[in-house]
Amino acid sequence: MHNDLNALEERWGLALHSAAFGVWDLDPRAQRVHYSHEWKVMLGYGDLPTEETERTAFWRSRVHPDDLPPMLAALQAHLAGRTDRYTMEFRLRAADGSWRWVLSRGRVVERGADGAPLRAVGTLTDLSDRRALESARLAREHAEAAMRAKSEFVSRMSHELRTPLNAVLGFAQLLSHRLGEADIEVQRGYVKHIEQAGWHLLGMIDDVLDLSQVERGELELHIDAVALAPLWDAVSQALSPLAVRHGVHLAAPALPPHAAVRADQARLHQVLTNLVGNAVKYNRPGGTVGFTAESRGSQWRLSIGDDGPGIPPAQMPHLFEAFNRLGREGQGGEGVGVGLVLTRGLVQQMGGAISVRSKVGAGTTVDVDLPRAEDGVAH
Repeated sequence: MHNDLNALEERWGLALHSAAFGVWDLDPRAQRVHYSHEWKVMLGYGDLPTEETERTAFWRSRVHPDDLPPMLAALQAHLAGRTDRYTMEFRLRAADGSWRWVLSRGRVVERGADGAPLRAVGTLTDLSDRRALESARLAREHAEAAMRAKSEFVSRMSHELRTPLNAVLGFAQLLSHRLGEADIEVQRGYVKHIEQAGWHLLGMIDDVLDLSQVERGELELHIDAVALAPLWDAVSQALSPLAVRHGVHLAAPALPPHAAVRADQARLHQVLTNLVGNAVKYNRPGGTVGFTAESRGSQWRLSIGDDGPGIPPAQMPHLFEAFNRLGREGQGGEGVGVGLVLTRGLVQQMGGAISVRSKVGAGTTVDVDLPRAEDGVAH
């Protein structure tokens, strides 16, 4: 029997070692714990006495600082009887200073007459290799997603750039072939088309460059108090030709003269131009685009609303995806689908937030919340 017990103990020890598996035995009253020798060896603490217990503080001091509070909370919840078992993943520092992910599971096996825990037993499993594989898998997926995004970007940019480039080249060739032959007004029309296509190209390139700077956190902003009334006047005047072309009316109630936000004036102008421009281009003929400003405590809420067709619920989660124009490429919109992404990035960098409300057949409203200019002085 003695030999059988020795053989069984040897097999148990081999199993623990080969499975990266450990056993712990906790005395909650004395705050002492015993870990299996194989586990101590695996972590580099093989010099600790095999049969003796250690203070729980010795091992808890080796738990990662970020993981210790939730680990203790889960353990105390089980010791207090609020959960039927204890399970927690955390990082444990090995003797060489490296961090190893472990899974600790256990339960109270003995309680006193008053219900106080007297003994808890559990296991530890080394998850480091599994975590490393998971990290490698996630890194591979991120790399593949980045490659897909790059390919999609190149494809979309190539397609979108071709339209204005073809216009530039086509009208330049016409102008070249008919110099001295065509009416001067016709030639001026060719030049106008070339100029419009050039500005279109420049706008797309500027949007992509701005988005790149926003994503890298390298966009320089000049935050100051910005009055809303004159800003809206400037935006509406700039977009009135677009509104006339689409048969859309721009409307705004009289804005409070003291209404001002903390923002970069040029970038806020860009934000409103993007949002109002979208509301005009994707509205219905005869529709209206409205702008309102509502005081909300320490913020002003700027709302741009239209009464167009609205956005289907299935497309709402994709609104802020770069290069995704939600199937509206043929509805009069120009660009490569980065306007909303860029707008959100600009708003966030100015300390604000953006949200979208939409109902099919009833229109869309975009809300931009920005910090109130405390002194009310606007520039």
